[in-house]
Amino acid sequence: MPDGSQTLKARRVLDVSMSDPVASVTDSRFRRSLEQIREWEGDVVLASKLQQAIPGFKAFKGIYKPAGSSHALWVRQTWRGVYPDKDPEFHPDGSWTYRYSPESQEGKVDADLATYKGLIQCMKDGVPVGVFRQTMDVSGRTAYRVLGLGLVEGVVENHFIIRGEPIDETAKPLPDGVVSPFRPFEFSPARLEEVTRQLRERRFTSVIRELYHEKCSLCEVGYRMRGRSLALEAAHVIPVEQKGIVSDIRNGLLLCSNHHALFDGYVWTFDMDFRVLVTEDRDFRESAMANHLLGWEKKRLPNLPSSRVNYPAREAIEWRLSEFQERQ
Repeated sequence: MPDGSQTLKARRVLDVSMSDPVASVTDSRFRRSLEQIREWEGDVVLASKLQQAIPGFKAFKGIYKPAGSSHALWVRQTWRGVYPDKDPEFHPDGSWTYRYSPESQEGKVDADLATYKGLIQCMKDGVPVGVFRQTMDVSGRTAYRVLGLGLVEGVVENHFIIRGEPIDETAKPLPDGVVSPFRPFEFSPARLEEVTRQLRERRFTSVIRELYHEKCSLCEVGYRMRGRSLALEAAHVIPVEQKGIVSDIRNGLLLCSNHHALFDGYVWTFDMDFRVLVTEDRDFRESAMANHLLGWEKKRLPNLPSSRVNYPAREAIEWRLSEFQERQ
């Protein structure tokens, strides 16, 4: 735990780009905890494992502010909580907005609580906070979905507004209600470092899994084991090899391994109305009966995000249709 002799220093850059707020935290133990939360982003982690790895998780509920620190480290939502937390809202850049209700007395937020002050200090200094939401694994054991790290943006109607990190860690999330134009291709002048590339792929996959309800967009199959999804993959409408954008979830959808491989092979695609198109190749059509792909032909993809804002973008679909037609 921070002993009070060290201070947390984080600086928010208010122009187009944003420095990594975790790297700006000078307290090493606090920073390692944030890094661990970031590493588990999107995962379902057993409560027992979190109790061992995350400071305060075993003894504290709601908001945790380490002794000697002026900043809160994490917040968590539990099923039996009495506070009206709301489901997160996801945005095309992969960020999310989470409205967290702090402790209150008789319906009024107690701004004098140390935990409340800890979140306020996070907001002032740009120090990120971890967010956990209670769930269970397939065996029924208590677990938490690690939503990830977010910056506290303000307090509205007794809720702290926490904004998650976008896929592109250098970008500044747009205000709620503002949707960025879709840019189909990456134009990075230099090759991304491997750590950065892996982080962006992980975030892209994490958000796509959440948006598509942990099920294949085509067949709606969703395998799970010990709380983790199996055989589900985030597919890119415009492939990464073609410089398709990876920092916008509108260039993605969730597919099982089987239908992802066939999608990448341009055996099938979907049109502007999200209706399935299948190759006319005779050999494939004769061999495809085993996986029932032909059964979805001309039907609309059954599993899409709840919000149309996060559907695959028109520009990406147009590119895919053109490639599909050329390969027939």
